[in-house]
Amino acid sequence: MKHWPLILVALAAPAAVWCSAGRAEASRPTCVLQSDLVIFQHEARQFLEYLRTGNGPRAARQLEHWLEDHPDVTLRMQMRRAGMDAYEPLAMRLITQQKGLLQVYNRHGQAKAEVSAQRLGTSALLEEFAARIIPLPCDYAPEKERSADTAAGMGRIRGISQETAIAGSLSALVLGGGGMFLAERVARRHRRRRRRYPCSLPCSLKTPSQMLRAKLVDISRMGAKIRIWQLPGTPLPPPKKDVIAVFPGVGEIRAQVTWQSADYVGVKFLKPMAAEELRSLLNWSKQAETATELASKAAVKPA
Repeated sequence: MKHWPLILVALAAPAAVWCSAGRAEASRPTCVLQSDLVIFQHEARQFLEYLRTGNGPRAARQLEHWLEDHPDVTLRMQMRRAGMDAYEPLAMRLITQQKGLLQVYNRHGQAKAEVSAQRLGTSALLEEFAARIIPLPCDYAPEKERSADTAAGMGRIRGISQETAIAGSLSALVLGGGGMFLAERVARRHRRRRRRYPCSLPCSLKTPSQMLRAKLVDISRMGAKIRIWQLPGTPLPPPKKDVIAVFPGVGEIRAQVTWQSADYVGVKFLKPMAAEELRSLLNWSKQAETATELASKAAVKPA
């Protein structure tokens, strides 16, 4: 089973010969769009599962990241350019519903959001979306009306040879499988970049008007959770506020505040942190924890 991607690529070679170069060029944006929609349904499904069971609290944040990265207007234009107008109302309805559930979750908690999801029939809507989007071939193209010379506008129906039908079916099967493989690879890459690691290091947040002493709580390549040691009466940076996070050994990283609570803020980096920088921070954190443990043992050691 480990070699099945290679087999899939080998099977795709004949399909590439059958398809014209123009069709292949046109299908690339469609493949990427369908992969994004497949990832969206996965993130929405994980969030719904979290509301039901309480397992996987990161699902809400991952869904928020996807929605932030795919504005409604841009997504509508992409779907229309790809000829996926028929799927646009369903996609927009599900996206609007997910945004509403996230608002309920952020304001009132998991239980209220789960009740809202049941009342709105989110599970059924999600299943309908998945059933219509996932099976689409990567080079999906809508049927277009063709003019003809008959009074009915139907024209003469041309027969399709058996070879052409077999080739078309195989192409759709291979490209559909390739699209799902691509979607899984993209989803896996996103999960790796957004995976959060506990990290206990002093840091700071800079705004145009102040420098706030802080401490890292957890971090990923996409963002971080930070505790701020602010003086009484000092307001925390509000959501959507641009800040500069200063981390030891890494330097300054431009970020945007996505949420805040009494003492904590969540920030999203405007540019993903390099993997080497993340490893460096985690090593610093591990060394600091080891040094703290040794100091504590030395302090309690009897004279």
